[in-house]
Amino acid sequence: MFRALVGGIKDGISLKSWTGLQFVRWRRKPRWLPMARTRYNKVPVRKPVDPEEKDEMMRLYNMYRTQYRSVRRFLAAEVEAKAAQATVLTMDPKVEEAEVQHCFEINEEWNKKVAAVRDQRLQEELKVQKEEILTRLEAKKLREEERRQMAEEKVKREIERSKNFIPREKLEEAIEHALANPVDFNFAIDLNMNLYKGRTTATPTENLSIDGKDRIL
Repeated sequence: MFRALVGGIKDGISLKSWTGLQFVRWRRKPRWLPMARTRYNKVPVRKPVDPEEKDEMMRLYNMYRTQYRSVRRFLAAEVEAKAAQATVLTMDPKVEEAEVQHCFEINEEWNKKVAAVRDQRLQEELKVQKEEILTRLEAKKLREEERRQMAEEKVKREIERSKNFIPREKLEEAIEHALANPVDFNFAIDLNMNLYKGRTTATPTENLSIDGKDRIL
């Protein structure tokens, strides 16, 4: 073919007529040729397979088959549901009414069960609330009793203190008595434990030592 092409070029054929020509060079033997004689009795050697890799491939394959079956069953169930729905749509009115009545009965039974559970829960909650209220009332009574006792003690103290109060009608007499009998709370103690009361007292008023033994040295 190459020779014919070159000959055509030499004969003056234009290259424009050869623009769509494509050469094919077989890198391997074409399919239609038979097997070579050197390969007739050659047995191919299988490549060794890693056991761990084989187990992993089997695990993945089993997982794939399981998921594939699950998807098929899911789609089959959907098809059956749609078919059943179509059957329900074309159901006899009497049968449909009976089915609806049966559903109402089931719903009523469920409502009764739920109501019983709810009533029991409400009773338990009410019992707990009553116990909490009683506990709070008892604590409130204790606090009120403590406050009442504290108030009574305070009143008793004030009554006891009021005994030393000077009434209005004896105020002048108390003032005259205080002026006539002045009281000086200043005092001093010497090294011999002698107590000197007042600001101007020169002689000891009292000795604080016990039998003259406790003295400041």
